[in-house]
This record gives sequence, structure tokens and C-alpha cells, in this order.
Amino acid sequence: MLHALATKRFNRRLTATSSDDELIAAVLAGQTAEFAELAARYRDKVERLCQRFFADREMVRDLAQESFIRAFTGLSSYRAEMPFMGWLRAIVSNVCYDELRRRQRRPEELVADFTAPERTWMQLVSAATPEEIVDAAEQRQEAHDLAHRLLESLRPEDRTVMILKETEDRSISEIAEIMGWSEAKVKIRAFRARQLMRRQGERILSSGRNRVER
Repeated sequence: MLHALATKRFNRRLTATSSDDELIAAVLAGQTAEFAELAARYRDKVERLCQRFFADREMVRDLAQESFIRAFTGLSSYRAEMPFMGWLRAIVSNVCYDELRRRQRRPEELVADFTAPERTWMQLVSAATPEEIVDAAEQRQEAHDLAHRLLESLRPEDRTVMILKETEDRSISEIAEIMGWSEAKVKIRAFRARQLMRRQGERILSSGRNRVER
């Protein structure tokens, strides 16, 4: 249906009240400027997802822009049976995952430089699970900073699964579809991520106690 619409001539100016499918059909029919409306419509959501992978604002903007470029060049693969944001989420997640792999650092490089506020907050919420800290990152700056530190201690696959599962509330099957992985791989990565984040949390608490005792 979408491609049938794309073959028609669009003589009217599409507006912000147009549906996603109308805008996509217009772009596919040659009115490429209409993609700007789609990008404006979803930019906040795309940047919010990028922020869950990376704290640096400039990088977030760059990754969001790269995501929209990939969406534009691959728009012909979109199928109207699924929400446009669902299709776009998969693109953004994979863009961020590619960047994680490019910037991968060893976990042992990421523990020693926790800030005093991060350690203090970790002491206050010592009963919280890493998943709860990641979830709380939306409300508390200390939690936001600590969540990124904990997530940075994970391998790209584990980190991606944790972000999609805990902050995007995606199911195992949805994550598998988004990333093009098997459900078994996603389950293993989710288990691995929880274990490693708990271990890193324990190391942070231990480091904080040692500093107090000295």
C-alpha cells in the first residue's frame, strides 16, 4: 500500500498534521524535503535514546543525525505494518551499537575514576540493583552519571541489551528483532550484563568504604 501511494503525484504541500505514512510516501515519490518533517517529529525521541547510550551531548547529536541519514537512505525498506518509530528505533540502536564497538574500552579502565558524588549516591542506594539505578537515571543526575559509568563497564552487546531492556522496556523478542540477534543470545547477554554490573557496583562500594576508613 505504501509503495502504491509513492507512485502517485503529490500536488499538495504536506503539513505537520499529515500521517507518517503520507510523509514517507511523499519522500519515496520524490518529495525528499518532506523527510525534514519526519525528522522533526521524532528527533527528541531519537536523541533521548542516543543519550541512554552516551552522555556526551555532541556525540548524541552526531549519532542522531547519522540515524536519520540511515533512515532516509533506507526508507524504501520500511513497511507500514509496523510503527515508524519502531523501525527507526532499530536503526538508532544499531547506530549506537556500532559506535560502542568502535570506542570499546577495557572494563578495568572504567572503575577507578568514579567521582565523589557518584560514590556517595551509590552508598545511599546500596540496596538498589544496577537495573534500578539505570531506571532512576531519568530523575537523578547522580544516578544518570553512575548509570553511564556502570554501563560503560559492559561490552557493547551487553550494554545494548541492558539499555533496550531497562530504559526502553523492550522484551527479549523485541530486542532480538531490533538487533538481528537470536533470543538465546539476548537472554545470555541480559544475564551477563546484570552480573557484571552488580560486580562493578560492589567494587564501587568497596572503594568508597576503603576511602572512608583511611
